[in-house]
Amino acid sequence: MGSAQRKEFDNTNIPKIRNPDWMSSIPDGRYISDLSIPGTHNTLSLYGYNLFQCHSWCLYTQYEAGIRFVDLRCRHFHNSLPIHHDLQFQHYHFKNVLKDTINFLYHHPRETIIMHVKEEYKAANNTESFSDTVAHYIQEVESSWFWKSTAIPTMSQARGKIIILQNFGGPQMGIPYNTFCIADAYHVPTLFAIGWKWSTIEENLNSARYGDCMQMYLTFCSGSSLGAYPNAVADRINYRLYNYLESKAEKVRWGIIALDFPGAELVQLIIKSN
Repeated sequence: MGSAQRKEFDNTNIPKIRNPDWMSSIPDGRYISDLSIPGTHNTLSLYGYNLFQCHSWCLYTQYEAGIRFVDLRCRHFHNSLPIHHDLQFQHYHFKNVLKDTINFLYHHPRETIIMHVKEEYKAANNTESFSDTVAHYIQEVESSWFWKSTAIPTMSQARGKIIILQNFGGPQMGIPYNTFCIADAYHVPTLFAIGWKWSTIEENLNSARYGDCMQMYLTFCSGSSLGAYPNAVADRINYRLYNYLESKAEKVRWGIIALDFPGAELVQLIIKSN
């Protein structure tokens, strides 16, 4: 697949639209669970060619485009946390993620970032637990940058903060992943399964639309396998998603929607649902 920059799919380096301060217009009293939030799956998977690559926008560019949910897969290696997609190292580390995210929030203090953190690939040569290593990196920066409760915050409480979505054991560092209603049918065996994949997405989006506004919903639109690479799945699913969202003219709570290769106009369509 060559370079493409469409309203729903973009594998170029620069998004067509940037919207770095969209949360500033959300009322302070709104809970983040009551929002439609654009996000990315395997956020830093920029390397590994068709088999592994899920994005072409770097982290800070994703934030500038309006992405507010990021999905970090960290290998536990020598008591450090390099970012991986399976065996593929992504030339980035968790400490760099925190640095770039805090830099973004410093310049855009009315925004918030929901940061899903989980362990990826094979742990090796560690003398501490995965949770201890995560905690050490967090402790190296000012604690005021983080939301420390398991409760769902309002926008007023969340502004300027990183909300850790904790998908690992150990002491509490944020909101537990298993408290979300999640659709993540990530194994798409072939492109003939796109219809099935879309049905899982639509089901969770409708649950978010009509469900309890205090319940967090997370829908992964991503999928892949040796028979269907991430870019090919995104090319088809993002198109369906854009048309689906565009057909709903009223304001709708969709929860968090995590994408591969999102187009800037698709990101803005999710934002405009609020």
